[in-house]
Amino acid sequence: MILTRLYELAEREKLMDDPAFETLPVPIIVKVGDGGQYLGVEDRRDPVEIPTKNGPPKTRPGRGKELPIPKAHGNTANAGFARYFVDTLARVLPVSDEKKSVASRSTFWHQMAEAAASTNDPALIAVSAFGQSLATDSPLAQRISAEISALKPGPGDRCTFAWFQDEGLTILDREAVKAWWRKFYCQFDESRQGEGPRGICQITGEFGPIATVHATKLSGIPGGIASGVSLISNDKQAFESYGLEGASNAAIGYRAVDGYTRAIQALVQEKLHRSKITSAGDIFLFWSREKGPVDDLVACLDGTNPEMVAALLESVHGGREAKVADENAFYCLTLSGNAARAVVRDYLEAPISEVKGKLRQWFTDLRIINPSGVEMTTIFPLWQLALATAFDSAAVSPTTPPQLLAGAIQGRMIGDNILAACLRRLHAEGSHGFTAIRIGLVKLILIRKGIIMSEQAMDAGTPAYVCGRLMAVFERAQWGALGDVNANVVDRYYGTASTAPGLVFPRLFKSARQHIGKLENNKPGMAENIEKDLEELCSQVKDLPHLLKLDQQGEFALGFYHQRADYRRRDADNKQRRAEQQQATQS
Repeated sequence: MILTRLYELAEREKLMDDPAFETLPVPIIVKVGDGGQYLGVEDRRDPVEIPTKNGPPKTRPGRGKELPIPKAHGNTANAGFARYFVDTLARVLPVSDEKKSVASRSTFWHQMAEAAASTNDPALIAVSAFGQSLATDSPLAQRISAEISALKPGPGDRCTFAWFQDEGLTILDREAVKAWWRKFYCQFDESRQGEGPRGICQITGEFGPIATVHATKLSGIPGGIASGVSLISNDKQAFESYGLEGASNAAIGYRAVDGYTRAIQALVQEKLHRSKITSAGDIFLFWSREKGPVDDLVACLDGTNPEMVAALLESVHGGREAKVADENAFYCLTLSGNAARAVVRDYLEAPISEVKGKLRQWFTDLRIINPSGVEMTTIFPLWQLALATAFDSAAVSPTTPPQLLAGAIQGRMIGDNILAACLRRLHAEGSHGFTAIRIGLVKLILIRKGIIMSEQAMDAGTPAYVCGRLMAVFERAQWGALGDVNANVVDRYYGTASTAPGLVFPRLFKSARQHIGKLENNKPGMAENIEKDLEELCSQVKDLPHLLKLDQQGEFALGFYHQRADYRRRDADNKQRRAEQQQATQS
């Protein structure tokens, strides 16, 4: 099903019109003159911003300008293999002494000499002469190695060449070179298809040659090796059957292999539309059966289109979305890398109209008052929601992002493992851990489990929720009496209070009485208000719970967050009222 949908995308977008080439980034260009003279290297990587959990975004070099490069004419994992005209730095230039890299460089320059002789192209002749100089001129090889090292390239970065008379264009842009390669690749393709097994392709349903190796590697998959990963591979005899070898056990024809791999690469590189979100170690790829509003839906999920989110939330009242059902299908494939293989974490398929409805409910369930208690907020990017469950992105469980995505676009339940992870972070981070995004996620989980119906439904309050509010009152009393301290009551007692309030609350009540007594001398109004809050909340709880279950701990956290936000709102209102009174007195 997955590969069929990807192949359909490749057919629709005409990604296989030029089978001899694939478009991939090539960040390093080596410039040569007549006679193979070395003119330096050019770095074509633009800086890319990376969002961070706290603070400004970081920058890193991009992947480089994309060029149509020759398709691999064999298995790229084989020792000594090299593409024509372009390949990784270690396979082209003397930057590595590994035996495998040395063998691939020998192949690369032999192929360059062969192409130069066959085409008599002046640019290829100049590049071939440069390759001969590399083999005999040790100072030149050392100089190039040092200049490449200074650029700090990635392990899988590719390079190609530019002849000075082409004014910045690479040898891959020369029509004579392209024409020669198309003819060469056509002959190679016909030869390999004639030698392999034949059968019915599981994607197209056509009878014909079956691919024994899915040679095209998928780049840009988190966790995969720099040279690319394979979605389908078979390198053990135990996995083979019916006398078939390698990937021919998957029974997929050559054109279908070319189609699904090109579709994945196009989605990863976002050539067709806004089609990916990266979270922790996963990459989510989005597309639709027919061209549709995929860009807007992806922008909603990654938090970059608040207007679209607002329109979704408002449409339920205006009824605009319900007039005509959208029959277009929405697809999402979740991948991660494991060394040389791609791992399918999840696959989702649903009508776009249904996805819009599920997204609308998702943002409604996430909606929560901001920490200042002033306004509601609901736009939380998927990657930030995943980060709310862990210390940093490296600690996010690999099952978390797919669960969150399934909850967003399919309305699925969110597992207790994510609720437990959020609560663990509250215990670890103390008073600083109560962010809107984390508590919004806790609230959503409780709503989806039927524990609460909405934020407004918490007004009456369960014992766990009221205990959470009491915890915020204790914090308020301590802050009023002592101001900011190194470790306040939340930092010291929240973990125990949120799991066993009956055990620790008597001590906290005693401390609160002492703080209120001090406030009565310095801030009698604040002391009176705190007394009223304690009386109101204590009247709602007959007996303090001795032990709170996981869901109740979530209610406790939500109650604490709400009460703290309410206090901050009161402070802001009082500050504004005093400012207005002062302004009125002065006027």
